[in-house]
Amino acid sequence: MQRNIWTRLAYMAIAVIATFAFVCPALAAETDGNKVLLTRELALGIAQNFADSLDDSGSIEASDATQLYDESGQAIGCIIDYVSTEDGSPHGYLILDNTDESLVEEYSLDAGAISPYAAAKSAADVRGIARMPGASPSDERDDDLVAVRKSPYVYAVVASGTSRGISPTGSIMRVSPMASSKKSSTWDDIFIDDAYSGKYQVMSENHFGEQFFSFSENDIENETGRYACAVTAMTNVAASYLGMDFYNQSLSQTYNTLWTLSNTEVDHTGKNSSGREITYGSTNNSKIGPALTSFLGTMHCPASYKHEWNPSFSDFTNITDSQNASIVSLGINTDNGREGHSMAVFGYLTIKNKDTGSTTQVLIAADGWGYTPRYVNFAYSRYTDTYGTHFTRS
Repeated sequence: MQRNIWTRLAYMAIAVIATFAFVCPALAAETDGNKVLLTRELALGIAQNFADSLDDSGSIEASDATQLYDESGQAIGCIIDYVSTEDGSPHGYLILDNTDESLVEEYSLDAGAISPYAAAKSAADVRGIARMPGASPSDERDDDLVAVRKSPYVYAVVASGTSRGISPTGSIMRVSPMASSKKSSTWDDIFIDDAYSGKYQVMSENHFGEQFFSFSENDIENETGRYACAVTAMTNVAASYLGMDFYNQSLSQTYNTLWTLSNTEVDHTGKNSSGREITYGSTNNSKIGPALTSFLGTMHCPASYKHEWNPSFSDFTNITDSQNASIVSLGINTDNGREGHSMAVFGYLTIKNKDTGSTTQVLIAADGWGYTPRYVNFAYSRYTDTYGTHFTRS
């Protein structure tokens, strides 16, 4: 349930969401003014240049590119998977998104890290999502599976021609049939800006603690029968402050206590990937601070909090530099109304593009779904609202 990865993070950015778009001119097949057509080959070339500029080991190879769609069926980018040149094992991913000025939504160069698409494909295999006639999970024939982004950092694979999607954690998600009208073997035209080369450097970075603590959604659901992102974020912060020692309380007891203290309300119920009935909750952002500080007080770890709307990047960096943690809550408008997600923040990066001089502000977060860090572009344009809850131990 915990991963000691900070030693790697301190020396190299394994995942960065950079606010830039770049191309490799030698690979460009077509252009449109200052735009270039993003072909599959160009995407792989971009991804290779991207990895090489961050990691000089030469051990990471861009292996496969899958087009990414929104729920309207519009192609918006692609997901590129990396493998190790030594043994072909997974070695991260890159997600390009041309609906945002940044283009690069997120990536990872960590050994063993897989893309949300790869994780969702694996979950689809477990749940028996239909594949091409005669195909098996080992055939690597995924023409019947479509990669769809439902909202920032939320992805699903959808069986072509259906409205049934599977998330990377195995949850069933309803997706517009327009998105599933595509096939992964097709490649729609996407044009991207040709102004950048992709060379950049880390200007500043820091993280809280010696270990990165993150419970996965499956951990929480299987232990408690419940799940709410804000409660999971509070649990991850508590685990970091207390070194995973809840003073003889189980994970289930801790989670249920934080659920109650934060007045988390039932949103809906449904079965998870293990077939267990789960209660999913919704938490008012303003309740996060009082709930967690109250709990920490009972654990002999007194702390204060500050809750704010529209926090600045420096609010998070200052907290990290003081060796404390924050929780960021991000909102986005969807066809179903506002949707939000809260994540524990344990670090930051500032990245400078060497060609343009522009910088990107990145939060290192435990996303509440998996074990590994998520590197979040703090300035991502599709957020409709942002809240921060910052904690300081006494």
